[in-house]
Amino acid sequence: MLSKISHIVLKYPKFVLSGIFIITVFCGYIAFFSPIKLRVDFSLEQMFPENDPQKDIYQNFLDEFSREDDILFLTYSNIDPLTRENVEAVLDITDELEFLDGVETVYSLGNLEYGDYFDLSLNNEDWQHQAQDVLDHPIYTNLVISKDGSTGGVIVNLQDDVIGQEKREAVIKDIHDILNSVPWEWHEAGVPILRTRYVQFVISERKIFLPLAFIVTIFVLFTIFRQIKGVLLPLAAIGTTLIWVAGMMALLGITINMVSYLTFNLLMIIGVSNCIHILIKYHENLNRKMDKKSALESVIKSIGSALFLTSFTTAVGFFSLTMTNIRITQEFGFMLGLGVILMFWLTIIVLPILLSLIDIPDKGHIKRLIQGGRFQAAENLNKWNVNHPKIILATSALLFIFALYGLTKLDYNASILEDLSAGNPLYENLKFVESHMGGTLPLEIVIDTGTENGILDDNILARIDELSDMVLRFPEVGHVLSIVSHLKILNEKIGTGLRQIPDNKDEALSYLIGYEPAGTMVNADFSKARISARIINLPTNRAFEIRDRILQHSNEIFPTNVKSIVTGSTILALHTNRLLVKNLSISFMLAFIIIFISMVILFKSFRLAMLSILPNIIPLMFAGGLMGYLGIKLRPSTAMTFSIALGIAVDDTIHFLSRFRQEFKKSGDYYGAISRTLLTTGKAIISTTIILSLGFFVLVFSKFVPNHEFGILATIILIVALGGSLILLPVLIILVKPKLRFRITKEN
Repeated sequence: MLSKISHIVLKYPKFVLSGIFIITVFCGYIAFFSPIKLRVDFSLEQMFPENDPQKDIYQNFLDEFSREDDILFLTYSNIDPLTRENVEAVLDITDELEFLDGVETVYSLGNLEYGDYFDLSLNNEDWQHQAQDVLDHPIYTNLVISKDGSTGGVIVNLQDDVIGQEKREAVIKDIHDILNSVPWEWHEAGVPILRTRYVQFVISERKIFLPLAFIVTIFVLFTIFRQIKGVLLPLAAIGTTLIWVAGMMALLGITINMVSYLTFNLLMIIGVSNCIHILIKYHENLNRKMDKKSALESVIKSIGSALFLTSFTTAVGFFSLTMTNIRITQEFGFMLGLGVILMFWLTIIVLPILLSLIDIPDKGHIKRLIQGGRFQAAENLNKWNVNHPKIILATSALLFIFALYGLTKLDYNASILEDLSAGNPLYENLKFVESHMGGTLPLEIVIDTGTENGILDDNILARIDELSDMVLRFPEVGHVLSIVSHLKILNEKIGTGLRQIPDNKDEALSYLIGYEPAGTMVNADFSKARISARIINLPTNRAFEIRDRILQHSNEIFPTNVKSIVTGSTILALHTNRLLVKNLSISFMLAFIIIFISMVILFKSFRLAMLSILPNIIPLMFAGGLMGYLGIKLRPSTAMTFSIALGIAVDDTIHFLSRFRQEFKKSGDYYGAISRTLLTTGKAIISTTIILSLGFFVLVFSKFVPNHEFGILATIILIVALGGSLILLPVLIILVKPKLRFRITKEN
């Protein structure tokens, strides 16, 4: 097939190029100018799983009660929150906030109990009494005032229709304009803040590292080829592919989102790798005195088969991501896999056409590129492999043991805020609020009696109170609120005067009629009640341990007909992370198997395929081992790295073995074939690894932890894979001497 393509491409270059140009213009219009143009959507809601029981439980909770992920915690400190002056000031702020579009309710020290709790007309003695009472209040403590009285809080409940990044940003900006009018030290927290600032942070990182990757790509291409056309020609082929991918994303309704924002970075880096192999092979053919047309035909035929397999294995690594049950991860894997295949076809067509339309390089440039000192490393590797095989094998064994032990230390117990590093303003704000007001992340418990007014039974209320106390004893829990909290206060205000549960169901029901604050704590027929807790950022295992202990205690104290569930956006997010890691691990194993089978088919040698796998296992194990030593946790972003890096890292091995088979077929000499492979294809492998590594390494400087860790792990995998392909693999081939199924045709 490649022979036919090379014939058509080189016989009708302008016709083929015109067709590609027309499609590119169409894709560009669709992606950037049409009504369905490529959209950017960084909403975190897309990260929830599809068809998952935990998501269904959470959605049922939202449908029956109110949202628990729309509350902002705004704290102020460095002042005494309980003075008359500051209570009056926070009341003014509260009044202004209540009039903002998108704000449903606001609670603060200034408007407690409709402003009666801290009535400004109170005398000093009554004021001090109220100030002391609020510090031990079952509802207000660690909500609008910290337990030690040093930090005040303003609780802003957003309207239910404030969904999505654009709406949240607008409301939060208006809120900050009001807060900045008061010279207090403000700290923000809550799920809406977390989502909004997180997305803003990711977008700002994208604006930095996409151009940076582009600059690095240009720099490396120019360093290798030392000619402007050595930069412009690859960029033309790569740019064409990126426009096609953007157009297809727009047509399919796939957005640039929290996962897919790296799509164009990855495709650009992979495309440059393809172009380097093509250009070096082209210059190599010219160095062998071929004419332009013959050199280009040879490029498409010889390098095309190896590039096709490397593109296939890379695409398999990406396509494996479609096995997850997160829609945007599925879309990311699909578009990257499709993009890699497109990148192969367009670079193998566009680049030779462009080369056919320009003059061939001068002899000095060809000689410098093929024989220059830049690639002395390939010759040194060849000598090292011949002279020190035992040292190479021993070093590889030590690396294997080192990695294996590191893997035993690997930790997958991640938390929600694992993506943020210390020093990040969002991280520091959340930590401040956690340390002064308790947790900010929601944890919801639903008690279902199954009968109308069942929740109001005094025995059930007592059990809810007991369960609430039990939950509050967890050190990670900062605040607990239930219908019992409200009933105790109502009984004190309009009942017996004691802060305790009402004596009977009818009395409890009479208290709640028309009492709006308790409306979100029970369902319409009083058969269900929620216990709302706030927890700190904690690891997955601990969160699930708390969940299980709550359910166990609930089952012990409630009658058998009463059911309990634990849900909330926190539990769902942690569940999603754990599920995604599991899915990614399975997809990685499937990709590994498919790649291995592909190599057996390509090289027609099971033994050679087995040898090729070892140099690619060690880099992945080494990266995993380093994660264990460095404390980098296995979570979705790092798990995804292995699937992505596997397909890319194995490219070196495929290029090496493809050239080795060609050289061995000519001579039947293992040593000579390996030597010639290192001195030819080895140079291209070194070049592509440099550019791939630099493309990923720039992410190491990211302050966004997933990008930072992705950059570290991908760079390590690629560098170690380079050593595996050019050092360990040649030694293994010499040691095992695998049989290859073809007739040797020695050159004269």
